[in-house]
Amino acid sequence: MRRICLCLSFLLFTAQVAAQPTAILDLPGSIAYIGIDGNVYSIDSQRTDTTVLTDDANLEKQYVWPTWSTDGRLAYFQTGLMNNQIETNVYISSDGHQPGNLAYTVTGEIFTYAYWSPQNCVDESNCRNLAVLLSNPRDQLFSVRLIRNTQHHSEQMLAGLGAPFYYSWSPDGLRMLWQRNDERVDVFRTDTPEVIDILPFKPGRFQSPAWSPIDDRWLIGSLATDSRSTDLVIIANGEAQRLAEQLAGPISFSWSPNGDYAAYMDANGPIFVIDTYTGETISRAPVNGVYAFFWSPDSNHIAYITSATAPGSLIAGANAKTDAAVQNITRIAWSILDIKTDSVHSYGAFQPTNEMIYLLSFFDQFAQSHHVWSPDSRFLIYSEIAGEQGPIVSVLDTTQPDTVPFSIAQGVIGIWNFNL
Repeated sequence: MRRICLCLSFLLFTAQVAAQPTAILDLPGSIAYIGIDGNVYSIDSQRTDTTVLTDDANLEKQYVWPTWSTDGRLAYFQTGLMNNQIETNVYISSDGHQPGNLAYTVTGEIFTYAYWSPQNCVDESNCRNLAVLLSNPRDQLFSVRLIRNTQHHSEQMLAGLGAPFYYSWSPDGLRMLWQRNDERVDVFRTDTPEVIDILPFKPGRFQSPAWSPIDDRWLIGSLATDSRSTDLVIIANGEAQRLAEQLAGPISFSWSPNGDYAAYMDANGPIFVIDTYTGETISRAPVNGVYAFFWSPDSNHIAYITSATAPGSLIAGANAKTDAAVQNITRIAWSILDIKTDSVHSYGAFQPTNEMIYLLSFFDQFAQSHHVWSPDSRFLIYSEIAGEQGPIVSVLDTTQPDTVPFSIAQGVIGIWNFNL
């Protein structure tokens, strides 16, 4: 991530009594969310009630950012003041229904982000690596800790340092693609562990690199020949394929889950969808000023966020990567782009929670690790401020053009599991 933030005031929200969902709805897969009391809950359509994973949150001890793995593990995190020191704890639940076990504790560092490897460790079938990004307010650096989680225990190691620090897992879960310090892009191997390759490209203006979800292709932003703009580049077998050139940075991009397409936007334009094999532009969103976008799991649709505020109250056409635009988000709305037909359905406005704003600010990283889409590519989950109700977790059915969202819980952020 870019900024070492995360002032404790952002993490320590006023504790309130969490409201349970009024009914367990027939939704696919599982959802984990943070209640308004700072505790962790999960919902599963196959179960008869909501699972309470934690019940000890208070003003000084809040839980944040439920993070699913592709095999159903659930990590969640806690940063707070313990004996006048900042302390971060990492908990891992084996299935999202049993309370998590404490996997790692560190003092003096603040939780920022986490991202599970998509596959098991190479030497053990029940082992997964969780890459946790921590910030250190003293030296203004980020560290990535790899937590090796097995059935019986967890152990950790320091993988790397940088500021900023963004990363993407390879589909085999053995390697990571790093963007550090806005100066270098590296390939890190987790079992050695060591940096095994330094890409010969000067990074342009972008945040998170993206490893193809199906093979060894890397999507990055490379500094253009004019030294001012950024090229969107796929690197494979040591060769570079430029999908788009001299883009006005910062740029954001994301692979489709099937690896066939890449979507991108820059500071001046809408979302473009490109065939990653032919380089052909196959679709584009009809509007500028997109804050964030997310591929559906079936690779057929892109959900994107734009302002729903009256003209003049937000920075016109601002990209989500500008601090001013993100901090001034007040009323936003979802739209769904069908990349086969270029048709768009737009939905009603909502006021995002602080956690939702944080996710949108770094969506190109979160899109790889946290699903806002249901695993059947039908529903979207998001968090909003709903008047006197306060923060709620809402679900939107994207298959119905005139649908309205419905609330499933009082909470500040909800994340969908990867699997049905």
